[in-house]
Amino acid sequence: MRHIYSTLSLIAVIVLSACHDDKSSPAQPLTATTYDSASGLELFYNGQPMPSKTVTLTPDGPKANLKIYSLFDLSEITGMGLSGKIPAPGAIPGTPELNLDVTMVDSDGTWIFSGDSSTDYCDFNYMGLATDKGLKLYLNDVKLKSGGVKPEVWQPSPIEKNSDGTYKSLPFYIDWQYDPLPDVDINLTPIIDAIATLPVIPVYNNTAYMSVSEALSEIVKTVAFLDDGNMVFTYISSSFGAMQIAQTQPNRFQYVIASPQSVKLYLDPMSLFGMLLVNTSGGTSSSDVDLTDKGLFPASSSGTSKNDEGDNTDLKLLQSKIMKSALSYFMPRLAEGLPMLFNAGSDGLHIYIDTEMALGLFNEIVLPLLKEDASLKAIEDYLASNPTFAPLLPDLQKALQALPQAIEKTTNFRIGFSFTPYTSTPS
Repeated sequence: MRHIYSTLSLIAVIVLSACHDDKSSPAQPLTATTYDSASGLELFYNGQPMPSKTVTLTPDGPKANLKIYSLFDLSEITGMGLSGKIPAPGAIPGTPELNLDVTMVDSDGTWIFSGDSSTDYCDFNYMGLATDKGLKLYLNDVKLKSGGVKPEVWQPSPIEKNSDGTYKSLPFYIDWQYDPLPDVDINLTPIIDAIATLPVIPVYNNTAYMSVSEALSEIVKTVAFLDDGNMVFTYISSSFGAMQIAQTQPNRFQYVIASPQSVKLYLDPMSLFGMLLVNTSGGTSSSDVDLTDKGLFPASSSGTSKNDEGDNTDLKLLQSKIMKSALSYFMPRLAEGLPMLFNAGSDGLHIYIDTEMALGLFNEIVLPLLKEDASLKAIEDYLASNPTFAPLLPDLQKALQALPQAIEKTTNFRIGFSFTPYTSTPS
C-alpha cells in the first residue's frame, strides 16, 4: 500500500481531471518548457511545498525528460558585493540535478505521469500533471536509504566554563592540536577559542551581536534529523516584533548520511537568508520580506541599530569581512552539500568539518584578516573586553606571528557543532 501522500496526489489528479467539461478534450502537445514558481510550478515533497526549484520539461513524443534543479542569485545578498547565479541544492537531498524520464498520458486535456525512482541516497515515487501553463509535481514516500540520524531530536550543548575560565562545553567549537614549535613557548589555542566566541551574528533586530555559540544556545532549541532527509529546527523567533517559539518549514534544510562517519548538509539559501532577515528586520512579517529590497546585510548599516548607523567600528567591519569571506567560501559548495564528519550516541552528537576543510577555511578566511591592521585592532579590543582572553594581549603580536607556523604543523583541526539528546523540560 502506498503512502498517504501518494493517495492524496492521486485524488488531486482525479479531481483536476474531473473539473473539465464532460466532453473529452485532447491535451495540447507540449514544447520544451521551463517551470519555476513564477511560471506555474507547484512542487511538493512528501506532501509539503518545496520552494526555490526549477523544472525543465523536454518532451519526446509520448515520453519526456524532467530536469529538477535550483539556482541562487548571489546578488540577492545585498551589501556583500557578490554576484552571479550558482547551483543550489536540488529537490532530493544528495542530488543537485534530478533527471526523471517519464511517459506522458493524456487525461482529458492534461498530461499526467507517475513512477518510482531511486537515487544514491533516497527511494521515492513521483506523480505529476503538466500543461503549457503549469506543472504540478509530487515527490512522495521519500526516504533516506540509511534511515537517518538516531535519535532524531537534539538540542545544542550548553555553554559551560571550567574553573579557570576556559570552556568545558560549547555548542560551536574549534578543536585544534599542533606539534610543538621550536622557540615558541606561547599557547596559541586560546586565540582560536577567542575566534570561536567572537560575536558575529546580528540579533535582536540588528541591535546586538552574538557569537555562534551564544546564538545557538539562546535561539536554537531543537534540531530534528528526519528519516526523509529533512532537518527541522525549533527556535526563538523575533518576527512580528515579539519573541515566540517557531519551527522551520520542511524542505528547506536537508541532509544525507554519506557514510557511517559522514553527513552532507543541504541548505536552501533563499530560505536560510529569508529566515535570518525576518528575525533581524524589526519584526517585519515574513510575507513582506524581500531579500532584493532589504538585503540581509545592508551596506549602510552593517547590522547596527538606527542610533549608530554611522558608527562602523573596527569590530563591525571585521564581522562584515568574516561574513563575506565565509559566504564566498561556502556558497559555491551548497549544491553538492557541505561535507561534515559526525558521530552520534547516547552521550551526544558531534558534527564537524574535518582537518583538511578546516585548514582551508582558516587559510582563506582567518589568516588574511590577521594581516590587516584594522582586524588586529578589533581582535585586540575584543580580547581586552573579555577577562578570559585579556592575558593574551601582552603576547598577541608574537602569537599571531607564530600562528601560520602552527597551522603548518597542525595534526588535528575540527570546526563543529555539539548537541545533546533532547529532553523535554517539565512545565
